[in-house]
Amino acid sequence: MIRYVLAAILAVAILAVAVPAVDRAASMNAERTIDASIADIDDAASSLTAHDEPTPGSHPDPKRIVTVSLPDRSLTTAGVDHVEIVPHDSGEFSTARYVLSDGTTREATIDERIVHREPDGDEPVELGGSGEQQLLLTLQTDADDDPVVVARQA
Repeated sequence: MIRYVLAAILAVAILAVAVPAVDRAASMNAERTIDASIADIDDAASSLTAHDEPTPGSHPDPKRIVTVSLPDRSLTTAGVDHVEIVPHDSGEFSTARYVLSDGTTREATIDERIVHREPDGDEPVELGGSGEQQLLLTLQTDADDDPVVVARQA
């Protein structure tokens, strides 16, 4: 009888030690997935500004389509509560922010200014849900004829 009690106590102790490690690993997996998507957005936006020029009004704008992976909550990954790309006031770069379901918050810098839908706007790009989403990035000009990357869901 004592063996069964000791086995149960040992199992509970091992479980108590393992659960935080599993939660941390799930958070790290989600961070890795989202960080890779943010890096893809940064690469696509930088490629647009480095290799393309804004086109006149009658021509199609240069574009890139980026697949963004937002993990769903599971035993091996933390879910995503919120992802946004906020253009900086200086107009030189953007900040990507995300919050995971476990409360982890992270920020990353994107080297280009990315705005939502309107080249003259300053609205952040917000992504939600889980799974793969397509983000369409186009190179347009703002009111001062400066190039700006405009994003919207594809």
